[in-house]
Amino acid sequence: MIRKIRLIFAIIILTISVAFLIWGFSPNPRETRIREISPTEMQLPTPTSLHPDFEPVA
Repeated sequence: MIRKIRLIFAIIILTISVAFLIWGFSPNPRETRIREISPTEMQLPTPTSLHPDFEPVA
């Protein structure tokens, strides 16, 4: 009786494992997203805006 339950449990675990293995190797669907980027968003910041304004040491 216990051997039969263990065999059924092992088959269930094996089936789930094989299903996850197949799912893991299946290719993902490719997605392409097209976004409109305005030219103002593509401008780099000026070098003076990146550094704080330090006063010279005397």
